[in-house]
Amino acid sequence: MESKEEKNVEQIENKDNTNSNVVDEENQGNDSSNENNDGQIFVPSTVKFFKSRYAKEQGAQTDEVHQEDEMDARSLAHLFQTYHQTNHHKTEQEEKHHHPHFDHHKAMPVKEEPILGESDEAKLLRLVRIQDEGDLYSMKEKKRGLCLIFENDMFHTDLGLSKRKGSSVDRGLMIDVFSKLQFEVRVYQNLTTGEILDTLERTRFEDHRHSDMLAVIVLSHGNEGIVYGYDKPYPTSRLWENFTADMCEDLAGKPKMFFIQACQGSNLDHGVEVKIDETDSPSGGRTQTDGFASYRTPLHSDFLIAHSTVNGFYSWRNTVQGSWFIQVLGASLLVNAYKYDLLTILTKVSRVIAREYESSSSYKEYNQKKQIPFIYSTLTNKVMLKHK
Repeated sequence: MESKEEKNVEQIENKDNTNSNVVDEENQGNDSSNENNDGQIFVPSTVKFFKSRYAKEQGAQTDEVHQEDEMDARSLAHLFQTYHQTNHHKTEQEEKHHHPHFDHHKAMPVKEEPILGESDEAKLLRLVRIQDEGDLYSMKEKKRGLCLIFENDMFHTDLGLSKRKGSSVDRGLMIDVFSKLQFEVRVYQNLTTGEILDTLERTRFEDHRHSDMLAVIVLSHGNEGIVYGYDKPYPTSRLWENFTADMCEDLAGKPKMFFIQACQGSNLDHGVEVKIDETDSPSGGRTQTDGFASYRTPLHSDFLIAHSTVNGFYSWRNTVQGSWFIQVLGASLLVNAYKYDLLTILTKVSRVIAREYESSSSYKEYNQKKQIPFIYSTLTNKVMLKHK
């Protein structure tokens, strides 16, 4: 298929009678479109393993940072060393019987004083045991809750941002999906930043006592750490700061979910080719970009923030079929919402986008690019929807 590539700065157009895909480049105010076709699978994989180790006592020379780390590790070490110490003692007793020259009178007795008592250990092990029925958020309220959709597909000319073609498809899908999930859906289109923030603050003061949760969906342009209203950007953290437990007591202890489709950088994910099973075959490639938002981590629990891509990278949006993230999210919720918990569903969303989607463009710099969503969670239970 041929495609139309639009750029705000250079106004380069390649007019055809076919569908197009667009790359939203917020940092540069560009809008490039790409062709759709099936492509190879590239799975971006950046996996970091963090290893903890127990610090050894080093006397007065140990600096304060190491002392803090050592104390933390030591308290955990005693919890897991009990079994080793018990078996070591048994081995020592066996040596006394098998070695007649063993002088047990010279051996100094060691008095173990574990930081955690036996009852505390048992309690901790009980608390961390996963229980499917006991680890679910309550869904017994009368109402599911509000779903606010903020869509900005047009912007003030002073911002130099392109129109977000295909955004209406995302908006329609989110209305359909969250209505079927029994949310009270409210749609706000092309509001100014002030109007968006006022709407969020008013929502905070509404009565949420009989609601299970809150959902907020944002469809817009963005940059690192910001999202755009019609007239100017605002920090991404402003989306959820009204709903922390101390600011909105009605929603304290209830899940608050934020889904953000917005570009937040100019980097392109080139992907890394990996071998997969023959059963894991790609179903087709797509093209377009929008990006992710960096933010200050919420200090309170029960939040889930799902970005369409990671910090500094594009998020692709098809001008005809909508954005990769929103389209896959909507489909996955429709199929799985009453069968699996939300984090399990979002893991599937990430897998599908990572493996099945790839950009295709006549412009080499935008061709065969990948995307992976970024999910941040402080949820303390599983979000498992039930029919009302």
